[in-house]
Amino acid sequence: MARTLRFVAAISIILVSASAAQAVTLTFENFAPAGSVVNINPASPYTEAGFTVSVSNPLAAVVDSAAATNMPGNLTDFFAFDTSNTATLTFTGGAFDLASLLIGPYVPATTPPINMTIIGTLAGGGTLTATFTGLTTATTANLNWVGLQNVRFNNTGAGALDDIVVTPSTAVPEVESLRLLALGLFSIIVAGTRQRGRQA
Repeated sequence: MARTLRFVAAISIILVSASAAQAVTLTFENFAPAGSVVNINPASPYTEAGFTVSVSNPLAAVVDSAAATNMPGNLTDFFAFDTSNTATLTFTGGAFDLASLLIGPYVPATTPPINMTIIGTLAGGGTLTATFTGLTTATTANLNWVGLQNVRFNNTGAGALDDIVVTPSTAVPEVESLRLLALGLFSIIVAGTRQRGRQA
């Protein structure tokens, strides 16, 4: 019986610890050669840590921080896209959560300020929308959206994204579901142990 209880306890600990998915920050670092840009287009999207940023036309790029163009207030590499473009963030593993990201204008491709609208499509249906107006410099957008299928970005001028903090959410069951599973396993093992004890 003691061995069975230790087994159930070990399985429960493994399942509960597996439920805590790790956040990933998409930084766009070291993709573009020093001082230059790499074009991102519909046939060649940007991918990092299982997440993909795709675009609707070829007016997009990953920009090295030493390039002549910049995202004011941001000193690291970033993703830039034109006002005529829509950037879409997806995860190859399914649904994901979006905690925050850095947004702002892409200079000199545009003259600030710009407005940026972010639209999240929920995996279970429905949408979430946030609009940021008057962006003149890199600004942190704290969204804390969960259960997303994709996120689309649209601008009134050339815009930029960086430090996108995301967490995969589909492959990991909720903690409460894991607890119920562990309780069910425990109940089955206890019932089996009692039945064997009666037969002996």
